[in-house]
Amino acid sequence: MNSKLKQLQIIHLALCFSVFLFATVTTLLNKDYLYFDANPANTAPYNPIFPIVGLITISVSIIAFKTLISKIDKTAAVDLKITQYHTAFIVSAALLQAGALFNLVGSFISYNAFFLIFAAVNLIFLIRNRPTKDKLISALQLQYPDTETL
Repeated sequence: MNSKLKQLQIIHLALCFSVFLFATVTTLLNKDYLYFDANPANTAPYNPIFPIVGLITISVSIIAFKTLISKIDKTAAVDLKITQYHTAFIVSAALLQAGALFNLVGSFISYNAFFLIFAAVNLIFLIRNRPTKDKLISALQLQYPDTETL
């Protein structure tokens, strides 16, 4: 079981690193042109779209994770529960990554560093959701014999 948790942690690390790497490349490519403007009048077509999508993906990520976890059969085998936990976590993490990358693209095409804030918020939520043994036990409500196999 420990290898399954390690696999999920590696997937999490790859998702976080890809957002960080894309943010770094975006910032380095646009460093001479970047400006910070939160006024919707000055950044009309982009300003409401990118931040709203970033915040919506955070909400949908939390809701999707809780919904998928609640659908897990508590009487199922531990392997099946962990597999379903993997699915719930990957869906949640992919939504957070999508929100971050969407805002990074917004910053890249508009040169507005304002969108980097929302990309960072999504990245922070993604980092905070790192899968651990304790989180897995808590989410799946595992009991003693099953927890020892983790």
